[in-house]
Amino acid sequence: MMFDLNDKVTAAAVAAAGTVIGTLIQLHFSWRKEVSERARGVPATKKSRRGPVLAVALLLVGAAVGGFAFSQYLVRQSDLEAAAMRGQLQSQLAQISATAARLERAALSDRGASGHAVDDHRSAEAVAATTSIGPCRTRAVAATEATPACDEQEAQRVTVCASVPALAVVTAQVLYARAEDSTQPWSESRVAAGQAVGRARFADKVLERAESDQTRQVCTDFFSWDGERGYSARLVVKYLMPPAAGEVSSAPLVTISAASQ
Repeated sequence: MMFDLNDKVTAAAVAAAGTVIGTLIQLHFSWRKEVSERARGVPATKKSRRGPVLAVALLLVGAAVGGFAFSQYLVRQSDLEAAAMRGQLQSQLAQISATAARLERAALSDRGASGHAVDDHRSAEAVAATTSIGPCRTRAVAATEATPACDEQEAQRVTVCASVPALAVVTAQVLYARAEDSTQPWSESRVAAGQAVGRARFADKVLERAESDQTRQVCTDFFSWDGERGYSARLVVKYLMPPAAGEVSSAPLVTISAASQ
């Protein structure tokens, strides 16, 4: 509403309006009375002089009260406009926040998709090398028909190597070992470096050595001192290629058989 004021301001405005109207009427009658008396030649008295002064005083009071009411009306209108503006700003801020949240979710989704694409492009590759070693035989000539057993100091050794690109970053070397006649799958035959499997084990360390300008080898030794059965050993090397254009991105799965020494 145009005049949306509280009860006190409304009452003040009504009182001011009544005072001004009443004062103007009183001044009108006082002026007519004074003109009539002057026309008849009646001298002016103190009472007749106080009438217009009192009326002017009342007019000033009424004007002051009216001015106060009008100022309160202006303040009220200003408050209403400020409240409306605040409401609009809050609504716009809420819309901006919702839009920003949607954009952030979309950016995170795009980033996640691109991250998955990069991860897929640079997923870990692997090469495997497998070798076997027969039962251990001592070098001493035995006088009996029985085959002498080996001890660990006389263990046979084979070296198993897997070739990877020269620029590859090796992330893991996984070792597997099982008896040659075993039907156990490779996935259940994983061992740690230096861990004994029956009467065989891998060396404690995995080493790397240059193979060519394009490739290098990741190698480890496998030992057996079992005089009754042979073993199969497997080395799986996992690696990543750096994101450089034109570089070799993968290497084929290879199988290397090493001769017993």
